Amino acid sequence: MKKLTLLFLTFSLFSCNDGNFDIPAFEFTTTVNTCGEYILYKTNSNSTEAIVLTLNPTNLGTVEGESSITISTDSSVIYRIFNNGIESNYFCQDIPPATPVVVKELIAESGTINILTTANLTDSIVTSYTYEISISNLLFNDLNERIFFENFDFGILDISL
Repeated sequence: MKKLTLLFLTFSLFSCNDGNFDIPAFEFTTTVNTCGEYILYKTNSNSTEAIVLTLNPTNLGTVEGESSITISTDSSVIYRIFNNGIESNYFCQDIPPATPVVVKELIAESGTINILTTANLTDSIVTSYTYEISISNLLFNDLNERIFFENFDFGILDISL
């Protein structure tokens, strides 16, 4: 009986371990929030995860149709996980607050930002623009993990004139 117990204990101690994988959910609310016109972000339901899209002033134009922008230093995508929920003005501050703490940050290495621009008319006058934003071939890559989305639907943004 002792040998059987010892054998069971040995297998229990040396059993397979998948490790501690922290796989981001990437499940965000449908609302696209803005800080000015060129910092767009979405959070998850408890505001502990955020995806931030930073554009340059020429990316959200007034010409209808589709445009594509390669992710670069001018147009970037950042994913962050916080230890607590962030306030609604977190990304709008020049100096981010010390809390909540950023637990993980992934900066997109590559991808293409696709923007479909539509003018909204009232009595034949343009009153706003709608931007449908998606990101194709979005790649987050750091030393520990690689996260890839063939097509990531960022969301819809309406800007009134």
